[in-house]
Amino acid sequence: MVVPITATFAIISDLHCRLTTHARDSFLTVGQLRTPSGRHPVQALLDLIDGEHLSGQGIDGLLVPGDLTNKACIEGLQQGWDYALEIGRKLQTTAVIPVIGNHDIDSHRALGSQPADHSVRNLRPGFPFANSADVQSFFADGYCVLKVGPSEIIAINTVIDHVDADTAKRGAFGQDRIARMETALRGRLTSPLRGAIMHHHPLLHSGAFLEDTDVIPTGDALLASLRGLGCRFVIHGHKHFTRLSYVDGVAVFASGSFSAALHEFGTSVGNTFHTVRVTGTQPDDVRGLIHTWVFRYGHGWRRSNDNFGFPYISGFGRSTPLPSIVSGLAHLADSAPEKTRFLETDVLAAVPDSEYLTPSERVVVNQELAAHDLKLADYDDGQLELWRSFRP
Repeated sequence: MVVPITATFAIISDLHCRLTTHARDSFLTVGQLRTPSGRHPVQALLDLIDGEHLSGQGIDGLLVPGDLTNKACIEGLQQGWDYALEIGRKLQTTAVIPVIGNHDIDSHRALGSQPADHSVRNLRPGFPFANSADVQSFFADGYCVLKVGPSEIIAINTVIDHVDADTAKRGAFGQDRIARMETALRGRLTSPLRGAIMHHHPLLHSGAFLEDTDVIPTGDALLASLRGLGCRFVIHGHKHFTRLSYVDGVAVFASGSFSAALHEFGTSVGNTFHTVRVTGTQPDDVRGLIHTWVFRYGHGWRRSNDNFGFPYISGFGRSTPLPSIVSGLAHLADSAPEKTRFLETDVLAAVPDSEYLTPSERVVVNQELAAHDLKLADYDDGQLELWRSFRP
């Protein structure tokens, strides 16, 4: 019997760290006072890590999918990276893995005549990666492969062709780069847990407030290539609101923004911090469990729920068909008709794949469960529970 292996990541994306004198595009500023902690996303997160006992819990890496700073502010880039390293230390992980976002480079030439990526290439030794060969590959070829715990992560540079304001309007990773990456990595990856991290989104990511005009033009080809290389999860940032899609066996997870001011987005989504646990025995047997927390200015971090645009518990990679999940939960309810609430231990014992439902799949399941006066939810302290409802 092959024993599954597991890797766990924490994710902070789109910090947009800025100077206090700059436009209020983010809650996170350079040199920001940390008391009260509820007004400081990083200090509040350190408090959450203590409260949720996340420190030392086997988190293999902190992933940072770009936009450490805002509008190419060098001071924000330095401070944003310091914040990321501080969070990594608190989590007791030695791997802090960033990719570069459009706000991290000077594509608009606000800082002078240097190349757009001058700041990120010269920020300090060890940035963005400790190994100089990885740094060279990331900036020259547009990708590198990083070992994060037992997993292999392909870090992809979607701003590699951003050289001016026109080219910076959307993410890019050309067909030629995809072909060269695929040729170079074919047969090289060996971990059952293979994924990718990038800043821009490879899938259309439109929403209630904005049209999607900056999706990677070759995103479908890039996903197909990653799928062929055995990658079963892709993590990106940029869009500032969380979404989980499952396309042809690949989970595409859009991390919400850690601390950017969301403006009208804030009526339906929140700033987010995530953990992702992936487990499997081979690439075609990978499943993942995602936990999400949201930041409320003045209050700090709390477990998310659907009211913040994304549930606290979600997942991907289920093997049980949705009708079987529905019937299994209904059978659980029928087995104890006097009970109005079934705890997470009951739910997972009856239908283990319940925790691996994507948010959209949970909606489908709940639509079917409504006929049985049942609902699957994680509102009560983040536990995945089955509730019985009573209609007049």
